Amino acid sequence: MGFGVNAKLRQSAFQHTLNIRSGFLPLLVFTVLLGFINFLVVNQKVVLYLFYIPVVFAAWMLSKREAVGVATLGAVLVVAYVFFIPDKLQYSSGGLHLWIELAIWGGILIVTAYLVSMLRLRTQEAMQNLQRAYNGVLSILSKFIQTVDADTEAHSVRVSAWAIRIGNELGLNAGTIEEIRIAGLLHDVGKVEVSVELLRKAAALSGEERQRVGRHAANGAAMLKPVGGMLSDIADAVETHHEKYDGSGHKGLKAEQIPFVARVIAVADAFDALLSDRPYRKGVSVFRAMDSICVSAGTHFDPAIVVALQKIINREGERTLEKTLETAGAIHPI
Repeated sequence: MGFGVNAKLRQSAFQHTLNIRSGFLPLLVFTVLLGFINFLVVNQKVVLYLFYIPVVFAAWMLSKREAVGVATLGAVLVVAYVFFIPDKLQYSSGGLHLWIELAIWGGILIVTAYLVSMLRLRTQEAMQNLQRAYNGVLSILSKFIQTVDADTEAHSVRVSAWAIRIGNELGLNAGTIEEIRIAGLLHDVGKVEVSVELLRKAAALSGEERQRVGRHAANGAAMLKPVGGMLSDIADAVETHHEKYDGSGHKGLKAEQIPFVARVIAVADAFDALLSDRPYRKGVSVFRAMDSICVSAGTHFDPAIVVALQKIINREGERTLEKTLETAGAIHPI
């Protein structure tokens, strides 16, 4: 408990320090801009418009109160500058007219800080609402898969976990990792149109049955594309995750023609399938599954992605499965 409290205190102190440093930056910029006033040859009042740059930056990075404070500070600095060194602000009409101009300028500066801060808050709120709606759609789709076949839903969560681990091993950015996570969860969503009896059939599938099951990739893509946004991009990965790296797949896509996310999902999907018990066979060990994947590197799978998975297995051994199940539980409890 103590460690958790200390960690929170350290995080709070770090955030406070970061805010202080962010607040000092506009102050530094203000000082530099005031120095420029001494050296600009033509109309030194033009420099006043440059003050909007640090103010907008502060409004986007700091809280509303802090942003307004930064703008107020900028206005006060300029007023003090003009008061103590009035002859440095050239081309001013002087007297009362100058102070009215400065008051209007300072007021607009402060209002700008307030409005930009409000815009940032509204944008953040809209993004949070969009994220909640997005997660809601994913949750509904996940539950939809589970109602059709719990094994397919559990497999999808594990594939997502394997794909995330591969993505992290490859050093992918957070945006791509998120695409991989969602694609893993939804790569088999098209199986909701396949009967449970066929999905759980213990005997070998007939040619016609294999075709019906094989259509799940295209069916899943057709379900996701109308949603738009990221799911529209993920639909391409869902549709092509069974394509083969050497171009011998159904659509004939080869190597880089296959979306990168689909290539990651292909390895994660096949690897989890080998580890899992099926009605017609028992699952194999992590090492045997890895051997099978390695044999197909360059033909079925992207060699670079296979190498990334191989590094994880070599480093963690049998504990790899346990750690991946922990990741799966964090994504969505199975």
